[in-house]
Amino acid sequence: MLGWLLRNRPVPQRFVFGVLCFMTINGLFGPENWGLTLGSIEAYRGHTKGYHFYFNHARAIALLTARWLEAPRQFHWLPPGMGLYLFYCFCSCISLLTAEDASLVLMTAHKMLFASVIFMAGYHTLKTREDMQFFVRVMVYTMLWQFIVVLKLKYLHGIYQVRGTFEHQNPLAMYSVQIGMVFLATAMGPKFRGANRTLIAFLATAFIVQSTYSRAGLAMFAAGSIGVLSLSLMERPTLRRIVTGTLLGFVGVAGVIYSMDRVIERFHDRANIASGELRTVMNKTSREMVGDHPFGIGCNNYALMVNPPYRYAEIYFDWDRDRGMPVDETKTNPVVESHYYLLLAENGYLGLFSYFVLIGVSLFRNVRSFFYFGHSFERCLSLGIGAGCALNYAQSTLERVLTQPRNLMLWLLLLGITGRLETWRRVKSVQQDQRRVKGEV
Repeated sequence: MLGWLLRNRPVPQRFVFGVLCFMTINGLFGPENWGLTLGSIEAYRGHTKGYHFYFNHARAIALLTARWLEAPRQFHWLPPGMGLYLFYCFCSCISLLTAEDASLVLMTAHKMLFASVIFMAGYHTLKTREDMQFFVRVMVYTMLWQFIVVLKLKYLHGIYQVRGTFEHQNPLAMYSVQIGMVFLATAMGPKFRGANRTLIAFLATAFIVQSTYSRAGLAMFAAGSIGVLSLSLMERPTLRRIVTGTLLGFVGVAGVIYSMDRVIERFHDRANIASGELRTVMNKTSREMVGDHPFGIGCNNYALMVNPPYRYAEIYFDWDRDRGMPVDETKTNPVVESHYYLLLAENGYLGLFSYFVLIGVSLFRNVRSFFYFGHSFERCLSLGIGAGCALNYAQSTLERVLTQPRNLMLWLLLLGITGRLETWRRVKSVQQDQRRVKGEV
């Protein structure tokens, strides 16, 4: 019904898409679940706890319905990148054949397939440069709201590692890093409406990451900012970029000085040693699983298989015994934190390979768009998306947050934009070839 109402009405469509973007943070003053869950298993420690229908899915479907009704013959069911994403979903779901609990796989398949409508909504809604700039402005206000929430939690509630509207500080840091690179790259490019606010939002994301005290998040944000600034200056050393880069350098130094004590304390936390050892144990468990099941133990089955009566629980228990700790078989063992080891264990070699193909091709398209488009908003947007995604993929060696709804929705929106930029590149390339042929004739 909403799709019919939105048909041929660009302003309401933008409003709905703006709400969709804001609701990727999935909470106002804390973590919430904006949606409905069937077959909920909240006590389960896996990454999918039921058949969840997010309200964002309904918005995305409404936008897609409106676009299809407007021009059914021009509607692309498989835009650039969507086929690879569905191939990854298919390869992952092959583990259904070997899964200990097939229902857990079906929950994940449901989540992955419904998440694809976010990808499609990003691709089909953002059809012009102004649409892309609207997306950036919406995300600016989204992160400024997140900034307010972080200020409230940090200074009014006295929370040390702030989580914002996320369940944990690390997903918040990775979300902020990913969109923060988009803010920095586009704000440093050709001036557009809202460019100065975009730069302010980048500073807000920097504060958010600093407030999480996520060690990897801090390192990724710093490396990404330096990389984006350097590439922007190499692409074209404009006065805006030189002045902005210099000011950001001073702000960065001041921020480091202000938070140095707590950052050093965080890096020297004694719990880091135990955490590192546990990561090794969990990664070893994943290798054992894929050794026994090359096609994977089943999506979302890791949290099941690392507890009694399954033999993989003994790998955790042996680690406890080596440390002189008592073994408590009633306590639930944690899930592997590396996204890649999780994919390896649950989806097998084929599932992991299909994921590498998906992210590899997407990054290649970002790089190609950066080199193809001239000095423009499109080039800067490609740089920001490529940098943000690359940093997330690097940090995914330590975190599995791209399986979580907030980060997953933002990631798929950016993949949808990558697909739209690829479409523009192809159309522009064909037009250039046609002009060249006409000129030769």
